[in-house]
Amino acid sequence: MKLQTVIVDDSDIVIFLHTEILSYSKLSSAPLSALNGQEALDLITNKDSENLEYLVLLDINMPVMDGWQFLESLGTLQNPPKVHVVIVTSSIDTIDKKKAATYPNVIGFFEKPLTQENCLQMKQFEPIKHFFN
Repeated sequence: MKLQTVIVDDSDIVIFLHTEILSYSKLSSAPLSALNGQEALDLITNKDSENLEYLVLLDINMPVMDGWQFLESLGTLQNPPKVHVVIVTSSIDTIDKKKAATYPNVIGFFEKPLTQENCLQMKQFEPIKHFFN
């Protein structure tokens, strides 16, 4: 089983920064990226995911399909791939954090920008920590 990381954010700068910090922290050397939830959904459903799990770093506020719509759509898939979601957002609203906790795929919530400390914390998240031991 392999863990594929996907950065979902509508900012190319954020995608670049998060790619660098993921690589530096050895969380992921080659993350995929998507500019909105629809691109991310297409990406993870169009791949052969039989031996693949996904770690999706998801922004909330994006055009086309936002993070909440992505999570809703993910929940309606027939035979969905195994997806673990960490919300990475500029929102500091506690309502967003509480709402994120209602989705079974969400395993974490961080404010942007992602830090090396965040990456170290993610490596300890129960559903994915076996990939880093």
